[in-house]
This record gives sequence, C-alpha cells and structure tokens, in this order.
Amino acid sequence: MSAPEPHTEPLLLLDAKGRPEVEGQTLEGKLDGLVRFYADGRLAMTATYIAGVLDGPMASYGADGAVLAEMLYRDGEKISETTPPPPQPAPVPPPAEPPGLGQLLKQWLAMKLKPAKGGH
Repeated sequence: MSAPEPHTEPLLLLDAKGRPEVEGQTLEGKLDGLVRFYADGRLAMTATYIAGVLDGPMASYGADGAVLAEMLYRDGEKISETTPPPPQPAPVPPPAEPPGLGQLLKQWLAMKLKPAKGGH
C-alpha cells in the first residue's frame, strides 16, 4: 500500500476590512512554498517555507514597495541578509553667491534714480 498524497490547501487570511493579510498555501496544515504577508493591504513581506519551516528567500518591503531587506534561510536558520543602500538624496545646489558691493550699489541706484526726461 502506498503512502497517501500530501494534502495542500490554498491559504488566504483577510483583515477586518477584507484585505489580504496572509496568502499562500499549506501542506498538511503547515505553511509551504511562497507566502505573502500584507500590512494594511500592501505587501510587507514574502517568505518561502518547506513544511512550516523557513527555507529559501525572504524579503521585506517598505510602504512604497521598495525592498528593505532580503534574507536567505535554510532549515529555519538565517544564513544571509542584505539591505540595499539607502536612496541617494537629490543633489542640493550650492548656495547662490551673495551680491557684491558693486552690484548692490547698482541695484540701489537703479531704484533711487530715475532717468532724466528728454535725455538731459
């Protein structure tokens, strides 16, 4: 007599608002394969399980969907972790040079003196 086939079932747990919280499958009642975890309806983490044990890649995601960290597990033990470098801020332009004394004098004179009418 042969052993019975393992029983897999899809898994989808929803929050109170009907949004997914956990999505994947179970094997004999334990998480198995790629499982997605959500927070407030957005993907927060993916993890790979074999019969309920972390085994394979795992990644966590920020609110903008960017990868925050990636880990690799074997038999439930973390064997590596990487985090992407932080995004580089936009370059800040150098401050404008303050006007020199000559330029300030020209601006002041232009405001105070009006050209003579008729060119005299």
